[in-house]
Amino acid sequence: MERMGGVENDKRYCIVLKDFTTCGIKVPRGSLGYFNRSRREEMSATVENVKQVVKLQPGNYKAIKKEEAELLVDIQDLSHRYELFKNEPLFRSIAKVQINDVVQLRKNNKVVGIVKNIENSTRKKELDLYGTLFQVSLMEDNRPSRKKCDPCVKVNAGEIIQVSNTEVEPFDRGKNSSKHISKALTQISPDLFEGCENPALEVGSMVEVQLRSILVYGVIRWIGIPEGKVQRMAGIELDYEQKTGSGGTFEKRQYFVCEKNKALFIQLGDCKPDARFLTRELKNVRTTPINAPEKMIADDHTMELDVPPVHEDEVQQLMAGRMKGIQGHYNSCYLDSTIFSLFTFSSVLDGILHKPGGHDEKIQQILREDIVNPLRTTGFVNAEKVMKLRKLLGCDTFVSAEKDPEEFINVLLHEVLAVDPLLKIRSGEKIQESNCYQIILDKDDTVKVPTVQFLLERSFLSCDLKFEEIPSCLLVQMPRFGKQFKMFTEIMPSLELDITDLLNNSLRQCFICGVVAEYECAQCLLDPMLSPGAIKQYCDTCNSQVHSHKGRKDHQFRKFPSPINVCVKAPFPRHKMELFAVLCIETSHYVSFVKYGASKNSWLFFDSMADRIDEENIPEITVCPQIGDYLMISEEMLAYTNLKQLDGFAKRLFCDAYMCMYWSPRMCLYK
Repeated sequence: MERMGGVENDKRYCIVLKDFTTCGIKVPRGSLGYFNRSRREEMSATVENVKQVVKLQPGNYKAIKKEEAELLVDIQDLSHRYELFKNEPLFRSIAKVQINDVVQLRKNNKVVGIVKNIENSTRKKELDLYGTLFQVSLMEDNRPSRKKCDPCVKVNAGEIIQVSNTEVEPFDRGKNSSKHISKALTQISPDLFEGCENPALEVGSMVEVQLRSILVYGVIRWIGIPEGKVQRMAGIELDYEQKTGSGGTFEKRQYFVCEKNKALFIQLGDCKPDARFLTRELKNVRTTPINAPEKMIADDHTMELDVPPVHEDEVQQLMAGRMKGIQGHYNSCYLDSTIFSLFTFSSVLDGILHKPGGHDEKIQQILREDIVNPLRTTGFVNAEKVMKLRKLLGCDTFVSAEKDPEEFINVLLHEVLAVDPLLKIRSGEKIQESNCYQIILDKDDTVKVPTVQFLLERSFLSCDLKFEEIPSCLLVQMPRFGKQFKMFTEIMPSLELDITDLLNNSLRQCFICGVVAEYECAQCLLDPMLSPGAIKQYCDTCNSQVHSHKGRKDHQFRKFPSPINVCVKAPFPRHKMELFAVLCIETSHYVSFVKYGASKNSWLFFDSMADRIDEENIPEITVCPQIGDYLMISEEMLAYTNLKQLDGFAKRLFCDAYMCMYWSPRMCLYK
């Protein structure tokens, strides 16, 4: 609602910041006034409780808006008024209070209430100003140590010490959804609702509960007073099973129906709004009557509406912490890390979630509505949802056996969804199609810490391969055999992958003079007398000169097709792909580093089985901005850097890299 003032005027108000005396009159700190109309209007003002115009010195006052003055004027204690004005976060929150917001009051031992009305108080003639009062309905307090309070009170802004509701920016669920402003509970002092019932919670609300040493999440299915109890309790259907859970019964009485071991009954005052939804638009959850029929209740975390990737600004609150990401179960880490890396913050493969014509639309629907959409919305997907997907992949070994990411990707994309391969690679006259590229090359002991750029170029040259077209997504497997043997102890993931010289029939530039190239030489790549790293390709003149050297006469250079009558001047356009994730493996366990924003330091680490409590794996997401700095280390410095002496994240990234994931922003617009 828009708060209305009492009298329309154009007075400019101020508050006194320091005690001062003028003409023998003491003006206390916290006094309100308005500037006089004169040539020196900002140096003189009419101040409350002072019968004459006073002169103001710079630093003794601060101009404020009329609405701010209306909030302050009813606070009679000037020192208290000044303290509230200086507490900027609280003052701003009170200024935004609206009907049905929850507030905590200073009076009556800090009780909690709901704002039912906002009204004007008596007009202050001296300031030509109305004050602002809040009518607050006090919440029922079940703690026996507290006395009963009046059910409804009127308070001024000075009596409010915390506010629970604030306005957040609209969250666009997709181009087919309407934009609107939603209300969300904010993170405030944890004792605000301690022992009290949050009025925002009702049947259908998504909540979190502290259970032993972990937070559990679920949906309220029933609220009431069970037989033999005196306090209101909530029956919650949990996201996943607990040993102490039931099927909706409490002390042998059925209150609602859900899957076995997924019902929890707890005092309503111990429930808090699900923190994973605090900065997101709240989804309309289907509510169940108090006397729920005896039938299975649909899983409310299945989301049919499309959800965009998680925005960089939402990561800290939505994604970071324990019980975040995808929960691991029975050797699922290969699948958890792959799905999390491909879909949480990137839309590069979103097309496969909707592409028609697959062999099994049920799998496509589960991946989209049970895993990807909930992951992007709530920041968490339980192991049961992933198990549903694993059971439908066409092979029993996907349910419990250890697998590799590329095996899951190939089965999902090729055999199940039947989408076009991500890669088309030319080998001689043949075009090979695949979804991942395994780097293959001979061992070279002179190369200590190679970059992915170097490995990809050398592998393509040694195997005589070229990309037939620019891929929108490039999944590159590091040179290793099995889970144990690694060709290189350390590999530097390249932040950018320049594939210009790996494209078939593309315009390429001479390494020496910069004109259109016609020849390339794989053996020149490792020549210490030539600049390291770049593919060695030459025009006809430079190729003759370079290979006239006695040390290069036996090189087997190759001529490739080049455009005829090209008028493009150097530098030629480059085709680059950007790194967005790195899958790592150590002792058969997959984890991932994922880039979640445009900033170079926007990196996080995901482990679907970071911890284990009882029979439950605890997934965890850790923000690690230092990864961005490590990836900026130059190739020259790599030779003198012992990467293993850096922190644990660096060691896992550089020493355990299994697959690097790249995307092309340009090609994603067309594919």
